[in-house]
Amino acid sequence: MPLSTLADIADLVAACAIIVSLVFVGYELHLTRKQSELANWRDVLQSFTDYKAATNSGDLAEFLVRAHADYHALDEAGKMRFGLYLEQGVHIGGNFLKHNDSLPRKLVGLEDAIMHTLAEMLTTPGGAAWWQEAHERRRFMPATYVVVDDLLARHRRKTAA
Repeated sequence: MPLSTLADIADLVAACAIIVSLVFVGYELHLTRKQSELANWRDVLQSFTDYKAATNSGDLAEFLVRAHADYHALDEAGKMRFGLYLEQGVHIGGNFLKHNDSLPRKLVGLEDAIMHTLAEMLTTPGGAAWWQEAHERRRFMPATYVVVDDLLARHRRKTAA
């Protein structure tokens, strides 16, 4: 067998090895990305669960009932407490909703749960008053207002139907 034929065969084997290596690296990257996404969503779910569990404290639950009923009746410290509580919820929920839209396959069940909770919080008289004030004070990034306002519009359409 001539040396040039052996060189051609060696080049072919090397090319095949490179292609197999690239396919393997691509597969490993896919698995790593998938594991990273799952870890991120588990963290979001844990944050969401912890956020909701904070109301297990009787004092906070009673305060939130009053704040949701009438935000303007709260003193300044109460408005701050209520606002920071809602702000945390908006960050958890709004960020999830924003990033969930970028996934190839959305997490629909979790999105619905977060959407419902956020809408419940921001459509009470107190929550709506705080959200309006948050708009006026520009407390969030513009994209957050777009995501949450869209969520509230969808919620209003669902409840009107």
